[in-house]
Parts: sequence; structure tokens; C-alpha cells
Amino acid sequence: MIKSHHVSAILTTSEAISHWNETDFIQVLKQAAITAKLSPVGELSVTFQPQGISAVILLAESHVAIHFWPEERKVCVDIHVCDYSQDNQQKAEILAHLLTLKLSENSQKEHWEHLEVTG
Repeated sequence: MIKSHHVSAILTTSEAISHWNETDFIQVLKQAAITAKLSPVGELSVTFQPQGISAVILLAESHVAIHFWPEERKVCVDIHVCDYSQDNQQKAEILAHLLTLKLSENSQKEHWEHLEVTG
């Protein structure tokens, strides 16, 4: 049986990331995934005109994506982690916590929505 953990939030960003570029977001996503003991296997990012950035890190366990709206100081974060060979729920929660701290400089996790699917 495979379980899927989906964790998402829209966070107000810190002033520090208002001038980040694609590379900055990719580095933060990748480092947070590695710290959470997940396995990055690919990446893609896009800068939109006149503003905005989307970045995705593909994981052996699934993916983590962000969509940044600098004019709103908001970032949407989407984490999807599967339990193919082991329980990865705690890793998904650690990743959400790390990204909350890095993107919003806020340790509060009340903005996160959790969904678990079994199949």
C-alpha cells in the first residue's frame, strides 16, 4: 500500500526574499529537501514578466514547488511526498517547517493544510 502526504500553504514572505531570483529559490528548496532527508533528482524554475517566480524540485519521493508573487509578498508552497518504501510523513513535516522558517522567517505552521491519501 502506498501513502501520499500532501502539505501546502500560502505564506507571507519575509522582506529578505523580495529580491531573490530563480537560483535562490532552487537552492533553498534543494537544501531544505536534503536537510529533511529527501532525495532531489531534478529541478526547474521560471521567472515571469513583469514579476513572479515558480520553482520545482523533483524528489525521488515526489516533489516540492513554490510560486512567488513579490508584489503581494506571498509564496504558495506545495509539498508532495510518497511512502513507497518507507514512512515519509515526518520528512514532509520537517520540509514544511524548514521552508516556513526560510521563506517567512516565522516558525508558525498554522497556515499549512495536510492531506493524506492511501491507495
